[in-house]
Amino acid sequence: MKKYFLFLLFVSLFFSTGYTLNGGISYTVNQAREVSFKDVPNSIEINKYKKYFIDKNYIKNKEALHKNKTQYKNRYLSLFSSGFYAVTYKNNTNVSYYYNSNSNLQLIDFIIGNDYPSKRVGYDSKGMLNSVTLDVSANEQFVFNKNKKLIAHWIGKNCYNEQGELIMTRE
Repeated sequence: MKKYFLFLLFVSLFFSTGYTLNGGISYTVNQAREVSFKDVPNSIEINKYKKYFIDKNYIKNKEALHKNKTQYKNRYLSLFSSGFYAVTYKNNTNVSYYYNSNSNLQLIDFIIGNDYPSKRVGYDSKGMLNSVTLDVSANEQFVFNKNKKLIAHWIGKNCYNEQGELIMTRE
């Protein structure tokens, strides 16, 4: 469980860049929870993603990441301290595939929306809902697990729990 918590936090960090929010949208945790899970299916048809179950470019991707190379002609790469890595293909940047260090698919992440607020919805390798992140702005994200429990509320470099207590910071 701790491994997946850390993984979700890294996912949040990876995708927390974007356009500046114009206006002042703010959410309570309950409002964010409601918006996050609206129209989000509990599962996807995982067989549609069968070709991504194993990273076909595993050796090239690991070599590139070892050399801090994060881009190929057709894909972006990200490495996380947990050993997981992400592949996002340039022909569809709204979907990212997260692999463990043995190149086995762990999570498929879908970006819904092109502006703030937007969502990132993650499904595990069986096609079941894993997490939802609501990106309110470039500086604020709510991360929920599949049971709608708040995992993290990032505001700038600070991360808070559901009680509003600071639980971690990022560089």
